[in-house]
Amino acid sequence: MKASQCDFCRFGVFEFNPQANELRKRGLKVKLRPLACRVLALLLEHPGQVQTRGEMSQRLWPAETFLDFDHSLNKAIHALRVTLGDSATSPRYIETVAGQGYRFIPILELPSQPSKPRTFRKIDSVAVLPFVTAGAESEFLFLASQITSQLINALSKISGIRVLAHSTVKHCEAQDKGPQVTGQDLGVHSVVFGELVRHNGDLILNVEFIDVADGTQLWGAQIMQDCQQGIDCSEQVAREILQHLRPILSTNRRKVASTVSKELRRPVDESTRRARKAG
Repeated sequence: MKASQCDFCRFGVFEFNPQANELRKRGLKVKLRPLACRVLALLLEHPGQVQTRGEMSQRLWPAETFLDFDHSLNKAIHALRVTLGDSATSPRYIETVAGQGYRFIPILELPSQPSKPRTFRKIDSVAVLPFVTAGAESEFLFLASQITSQLINALSKISGIRVLAHSTVKHCEAQDKGPQVTGQDLGVHSVVFGELVRHNGDLILNVEFIDVADGTQLWGAQIMQDCQQGIDCSEQVAREILQHLRPILSTNRRKVASTVSKELRRPVDESTRRARKAG
């Protein structure tokens, strides 16, 4: 189904309405220029297929239009990537196909029947997987490692939660297997996974908290931090992630405790009471 045939299309934490040219992130409207919206709509029409620059130019501008098509298209693609927290070198949504054009990567989640309420699962173990980096600079790689380490140290202080050590997870390659399978291999209930990008001096981190049992995203966000070169901002980034994860993990523990408490308060029938006395 094409994006133009539905009211809106979901991908990651975003929803796009091609009829209204409106992009939302977790329900909140995101500002995007009209041309960038039209480019996104074109890419979403055939996700996974390459849209050539020539085809896109013909669709975006009438034949009698006089302007620098390449420059305008480049600006629109760049604006889209910034808004989506994407990267040309390590694309998550929009991939550049050399010598051809662009391809939208993910499989769209088109509107379907209302889903059933999510069954509660106990989550008492976490693995913070190494963050993927869009660049091989030693300073950037070190920063990603520091954020992982800082977050692991902070999570390990939450009582009742088992957190895998940095030395255990630092060599895991989630890009190959995916975070869900990697978490299953590590024997944990949940994983924290993300991609780190630097843009004009800002640090952009797309991070997800995933239930390993079914791949459900328990929480996700795009975190931006003013991180000038040579300044270690790993502690601030880790602290911001922790602020979001702590309530989720605390709520989880309260639900488990409430369930256990109800089981303890449940009346014991007469036959069970006799059996216990006989034992």
